[in-house]
Amino acid sequence: MVVKERKSYIYKMNFIYRRTLFKFCLIIISSIMLLGVNDVRRPAPEVTVHNIRELSVNIGQKFMVVTSDPSATDAAYNILKQGGNAVDAAITAQFVLGLTEPQSSGLGGGAFVLYYQNDKDLLVSLDGRETAPFSATTDMFKRDGKLMNFYDAVLSGKSIGVPGTPALLGELYSKYSSIDIHKLIAPAYNMASQGFYISDGLKKSMEADKERLSKNEKSYSYLFKKNKIKNLEYAASLTDFAEKGYESFYQEPLSENIIEVSAENGGNLKQVDFDNYTIKYRKPVCGYFQEHKICSMGQPSSGALTMLQILKMIDHNPSWHNYIEASKLAFADRNFYIADPDYVITPGDNLLDDYYLSSRKDLIKDDAILDNPLYGNPPNWNNNDQFSGIDYNESGTTHISIIDAYGNALSMTSTIESAFGSRKMSNGYFLNNELTDFSFSSEANGNKVANRVQGGKRPRSSMTPTIIFDPITNKPKIIIGTAGGSRIIGYVTQRIIDMLYHEKSIIESISAPHFLSRGAEIEAERETEITKALKSIGHKINFRSLPSGLNGIYIDHQKEQIIGASDPRRIGTAKGE
Repeated sequence: MVVKERKSYIYKMNFIYRRTLFKFCLIIISSIMLLGVNDVRRPAPEVTVHNIRELSVNIGQKFMVVTSDPSATDAAYNILKQGGNAVDAAITAQFVLGLTEPQSSGLGGGAFVLYYQNDKDLLVSLDGRETAPFSATTDMFKRDGKLMNFYDAVLSGKSIGVPGTPALLGELYSKYSSIDIHKLIAPAYNMASQGFYISDGLKKSMEADKERLSKNEKSYSYLFKKNKIKNLEYAASLTDFAEKGYESFYQEPLSENIIEVSAENGGNLKQVDFDNYTIKYRKPVCGYFQEHKICSMGQPSSGALTMLQILKMIDHNPSWHNYIEASKLAFADRNFYIADPDYVITPGDNLLDDYYLSSRKDLIKDDAILDNPLYGNPPNWNNNDQFSGIDYNESGTTHISIIDAYGNALSMTSTIESAFGSRKMSNGYFLNNELTDFSFSSEANGNKVANRVQGGKRPRSSMTPTIIFDPITNKPKIIIGTAGGSRIIGYVTQRIIDMLYHEKSIIESISAPHFLSRGAEIEAERETEITKALKSIGHKINFRSLPSGLNGIYIDHQKEQIIGASDPRRIGTAKGE
């Protein structure tokens, strides 16, 4: 398919600049309980590859793509160079990532997408989260009347949900793509058929997870018994996608292969679960910080609501002390309220109500530190039948940021939950363990937990694909997201404060050490002047490795320049022109 050349949207921005003007608490529970800090079932984070390369930066004027794997970035770049749009490039990148970065995402997982269509000035968000089987019950993760150990659950078939990524890519292709699907699958197909070498990032993840991977002979043999990997099953799956459509992934024999793997390991997936899987168009959740419109993914993701709560509470004074304190308050609400809105009535946007957040903000003091703050009581809400629940982290996750030559912007975070998901393969790809993102306990103090297991439900997520709009042009200015489990929210929020308030470049911001709070404690990557200042006023900080995978794009409309940057903690790259 031939795509007509168009003048780059970015070149038009000076003209736009010339014409556009600046336009308390009911049930006692500590946040330590909320986050389950001492719970032995908490998953270990995916390995971050340190010191492999410096921060990858690329500067262009027409388009840019940033992913966590060089092969995926190169493939997406070539699609953009051929005239493809952001959706075309994202589809190509995700197919490659499922092959070369299987510890993080793939066709056996799920994803969220935020997509801005420039010619229609339209922002859409798509929910491709995995779903529980309809037969799932609230005691699914119990064995002999007791909650299962986390990794026992992960490695069982009970953890595998109906994958959403194939349907999401299919929906994106049918609605927004401009290039023939055979061209989009070609890079991944060729690598799968001809073989590819294991990257340093994949190698590190394999070594870190070798013991668990060894429990499944097929997965272990695929990864460990060769330096150059061929994956003919994956190539065949891609051919099915191109020739039969994404629907083939939800029909026999591909669906039956997944059902068999699930059943062999104690899972309950059935064909009816695949027959009824659908992509959900969710309303993007947007708010303002430092006069910029910030949009991200709504429920079942907790990302947008939690991030925007933090930013709105501190917009008047974005000190790092206030950021930490607001994070504690926002996570208390997150853990109590947020879940799949198709199954649980939640406060939703009421959590961003100005009057409510003003009352929450009043709890933050310059000379005091919040200790285990409780959830609040947003307007028009009765929470008498609900209680907080412990959840776990997506640690096998990746992010794609893209701006194309037509001004379309895409922010996509995809996952298989833990590194290598359930450690089980089918059809050439790893299957997720996303259902362990549900709260294992369905009740607490006689009340139902919002994020409890229910048949057909989507588990709560922390993925936060984000697009920030320029207050003058009303066009995308920053595209960003990351891996990192529930720390994703803090990673992205910290960068927004850095760039919009402290006026750091995207390069400085992504390179900066992490520090955040998820309610129970403050975590930091290493000692800095900021952490010293926080400790001087009484904050206690735990220093540890904080894996992430930030991939961001900054569009400087005034300079007609696009800057892409990929997290030095992974092996990702930025590429554009």
